[in-house]
Amino acid sequence: MILLRTFIRKRISLTLIVFLALIYLIMYSVLLGVELVIRGTSVEVLHLMVVLGIIVGWLSGRSQLKIWAAWLVSILVGSLLTATHIGGIDLALWDLIKSSLGILWRWIFSGVVGDLTQLSFTLSVIQTRIQDLINNLSIWVKDILTGFYVYNQVSTLLTWGFILWLLAFWIAWITRKKDQPIWGVIPAGTLLAILMTYTLERRILLVLLLSAGFILIGLINHEGHQRDWKVKRVKGAKNVKERLALVIVGFSLCTMAFAGLMPSIKIKAISDPFERWIYGDSVSGEIGSDSAVEIGGFNSDLYSVTRLAGLPRQKLIGSGPELAKRVVMIVKYPTTTFVKSDLPNAARYWRSYSYDQYTGIGWQSSPTIEVEYKPGQEIIEIKTDNFEIITQEIRLSNALRGTLYSAGPPITLDQDVLVSWRTIREVTLNGNSQAVVVDDLFGVTNDHILYQVRSVVSTSNDKDLRQAEREIPEWISSRYLVLPESVPDRVLDLAGEIVANQPTAYDQAKAIETFLRSYPYTLELPAPPIDRDVADYFLFDLQTGYCDYYATSMVVLARATGLPARIVVGYVGGQFDEENDQYLVTEADAHTWVEIYFGGHGWIPFEPTAAQSLIGDEELTLPLPPELEQPPQVLDDTGRTEFPGWELGSGMVVLIIVGIWIGNRADWARLKQMDATSLSLEIYQRLFRYGRWLGLGHQKSDTLYEFDQKIKISLRQLINSPGKERRLIGSEYEISQLTEYAVLANYSTAPVEPELAEKILEVWRKLRIRVRYAIWLSAWKSLKEKVFNLGEKSKKDGLITNGAVDG
Repeated sequence: MILLRTFIRKRISLTLIVFLALIYLIMYSVLLGVELVIRGTSVEVLHLMVVLGIIVGWLSGRSQLKIWAAWLVSILVGSLLTATHIGGIDLALWDLIKSSLGILWRWIFSGVVGDLTQLSFTLSVIQTRIQDLINNLSIWVKDILTGFYVYNQVSTLLTWGFILWLLAFWIAWITRKKDQPIWGVIPAGTLLAILMTYTLERRILLVLLLSAGFILIGLINHEGHQRDWKVKRVKGAKNVKERLALVIVGFSLCTMAFAGLMPSIKIKAISDPFERWIYGDSVSGEIGSDSAVEIGGFNSDLYSVTRLAGLPRQKLIGSGPELAKRVVMIVKYPTTTFVKSDLPNAARYWRSYSYDQYTGIGWQSSPTIEVEYKPGQEIIEIKTDNFEIITQEIRLSNALRGTLYSAGPPITLDQDVLVSWRTIREVTLNGNSQAVVVDDLFGVTNDHILYQVRSVVSTSNDKDLRQAEREIPEWISSRYLVLPESVPDRVLDLAGEIVANQPTAYDQAKAIETFLRSYPYTLELPAPPIDRDVADYFLFDLQTGYCDYYATSMVVLARATGLPARIVVGYVGGQFDEENDQYLVTEADAHTWVEIYFGGHGWIPFEPTAAQSLIGDEELTLPLPPELEQPPQVLDDTGRTEFPGWELGSGMVVLIIVGIWIGNRADWARLKQMDATSLSLEIYQRLFRYGRWLGLGHQKSDTLYEFDQKIKISLRQLINSPGKERRLIGSEYEISQLTEYAVLANYSTAPVEPELAEKILEVWRKLRIRVRYAIWLSAWKSLKEKVFNLGEKSKKDGLITNGAVDG
């Protein structure tokens, strides 16, 4: 412990801690700015990339790496660490290491390996997460190449995790290597400034970054001047460093206070002329007779990345439990008397987007047109009496910023919003196509994280829906009954079997819902094959899954029986906070469900996922035909999963090799930082330790020259063939060189010349390989002698025993 404290005091000074803390403060400001603006990012997930980037960058700055080599290391290591962390592979690897160590411990001390189930499960988790990550990356690359990008949280976290890693690595490396932190502060500050142009909130982040940057630049510059003064033997006041530090900190704090008290600059007023010059004036138009509704009133880029759902989604791949437990939405019902017990289930389904086009491998939306609505302006009409209006006050986290969530379709809001309506294309007489807006809501964009929304929830009961009109608008049937040709016939046949003998459309929908809820629920699934129809894969192969699979399959089965259906994404449930009378919704509450259209009642939600309660107030379950009481038989029997012994062995070997390589590189970098005198003594101590492994029997009281002779004699005794002589040739000369350097460092009053450090390292690099080879030869020789002596002893014991019997 004393040695550890001494090492820490020697290697980690207060100045170093201050420098690293300032760099961390700069990068943490950028990290908070990224979470504030970039949808889907999280401080909890990306924080580790910042910390690792700073540590690796600082250590690389202490090495002899050139700038190109440093960047190469940064890119390679950053890519590996980012993919491992975001993919959740690091947590699984840690579980694998702990399980392996536990098994090894039991085997060493009790001779029993124990149960390998946990180890096998951890390996399967690692394999699944690697495959999921590869699938996400392949889809992302394909989207980039085709020019049609779909929002993907995994690719977003990978991209920004890697960017933050590069920034953290660069500012730490340039600070340690070149003493020029300004070239690290500039890119970090520029990125944060760009992010802050998208929001006027938390501008203090930019102030904190600049303040920490000023302090770091001032202290680093003074540190460099001090080193120059020391070399030139310039004398100054003893407390000049403390005085200058106070001046730098004081100046930075004054600058921060001045910037914080300055009135806000209207960024929009500055950016608007440039946007009009680049993109031209926005086009406005009118819908119907309401002139207050404007098309294209503000940016709708959000729709360009959410128009494809990307379902089935990977359930927060790599996010870890810290993201799943993060609260992303708080919902209150301020103008109603609802409490936890009597709030309808449908009011706990907070929707964002609905999708109408099934592609066989996922979902997408038809073309949309964006319409701006003012506060209080009615968005949808209530055409029936079977709805109840609910008012909600919703606060979103920055991860959900930009998207409106509401319990049912929204009627009015207290903010300006942009509503995206799906359109129908009609060809006019002159051959031009014209988009006609219909009452088909895709989603709503809202720039505020706190808003109040009035929305509608259906109050239709089972009796009402059984008596629903059979007549369906033509535009609904033409859009919501379509299925791709890739849907296999066995899925269509299954749909007919499920709804057989069901008298009404509602009974048919409930039969499909009941049938799907018989499938077990799980999140531990591999990604679906890209060439398989999702519904067919779930119904006949997987036969277990999560909400995306249930909802997709129900829509396909419903459409196959003539029921107009669509898929809806959002959040469900949440934890009720009785003290504050509100719902706390976490990222783990993300959900997908189904809506089916009934004439005179509109879109009615259904819940096919087994893990969720039914939406309707009546827990209706319909009897199924006997042949459908069990899920369809699996066609392809994959068999039992055997314990992957060779995979475990190869994985452990790879981990050991990587660990040894990293340890050697880190140790070699530390040796390069030593002066020639310390280096001579350190290397000779290691040679002394190697001598023990050779079995020299030397003592600490031996002089350096005595030890020199003993190790040379030991090496000569191992040479009994020309091959071994070639491997060990030159060892004695190298040992003599290191001995002379150690004697000079230990007994001379003058230090070893600094230029000899590289020569000492080169000698040690060659000798270390030869000595390790000699240690292996010595161990092998000792093992053979023990085996031989044991055999000879057994023969002698046999002779004695036989003689006694004969006698």
